[in-house]
Amino acid sequence: MTTLTLSANPSSLVLNINKLQLSVENRQKLNQLLEEFTFIDAIAQYNIPIDNKILLYGATGCGKTATANAIAKQLNKKIITLHLGNFVSSRLGETAKNITNTFTSARIEKAILFIDEFDFIGKTRDYDQKDSGEMKRLVNVLLQQIDNLDKNILLICATNHIEAIDSALLRRFQLKLEYNLPTQKELDIYYDNLLIPFPKSLINFERKFGFSYAEAKDYVFQKIKNNIISMEKQKKQLLFSYGTLQLENVQIETYGRKLKGKNDTLSGYRLEELQIKDTLVIEKSAKEIHPIAIKSNSNGETIDGKIFEITMDELIQTDLYEVDDYKRVLETFKSGVKAWVYVKK
Repeated sequence: MTTLTLSANPSSLVLNINKLQLSVENRQKLNQLLEEFTFIDAIAQYNIPIDNKILLYGATGCGKTATANAIAKQLNKKIITLHLGNFVSSRLGETAKNITNTFTSARIEKAILFIDEFDFIGKTRDYDQKDSGEMKRLVNVLLQQIDNLDKNILLICATNHIEAIDSALLRRFQLKLEYNLPTQKELDIYYDNLLIPFPKSLINFERKFGFSYAEAKDYVFQKIKNNIISMEKQKKQLLFSYGTLQLENVQIETYGRKLKGKNDTLSGYRLEELQIKDTLVIEKSAKEIHPIAIKSNSNGETIDGKIFEITMDELIQTDLYEVDDYKRVLETFKSGVKAWVYVKK
């Protein structure tokens, strides 16, 4: 399992900092942070430290990871992401060394170091005696690395459980930004922005509240996908029938309605007979022998039939009706229209 990633998100997929849904207080703090790093050399002349250790905490799915990536994009820096829980679990026995190497990589790359699941270090008591020493070393190394953090390196840590983090570690962070579940007004604004690219026909659904931005995004996309599928199913399709689909009882059994069709002719095919073995198809059509269209070497051979207008959903039902000997192809007919027709595989 890979737990350390460098520039994991393409910049095109990362939100700009001004597009994030943030509280007024958090936005003010982040703007101050970004300006400090923009004018870092001017501030350094007066020996005033830069706030380069940030803790993002609070409800899951409310923008902590998005904030870290947006800061990196705004400052034009690479971001090294470390998922602490997976990192420790998979590398127990050498975690201290690897944590040191990670901080070193951030310094060499002049990157932002983003440590997710930071509360994991507060779970030392959950380890048995043989592992507790390794966890204590991890905490000590983290304290040392944070205390000796290069002023040009920005450390961002995130947690859903700030109460699990030792107070000695919490004191190291100059900025602590809390992320709460959005209010109905905030989520309404998020919905409005999220739905801008989509036509009105796709966004006709009830909005839900009381959950995170991430959950709201998943909910919106699921609803839109459902609407797309529903619209596609209702799109009109043209189907040419030369056999049992012209029978009223087959239409009613298959589509729940009687179809209206127009006479047309298919060139370059001839008809042969097919013995049907599927009992359900025989029951619907009341016929054991069905015609089947076979590609001909001569355009002079033709098949007469009717073209019906059906929905995509009904076309799928037709696929289920036709036995495996048939395949559906799109052909151009004598009238000039293109329509689906079932022919021999």
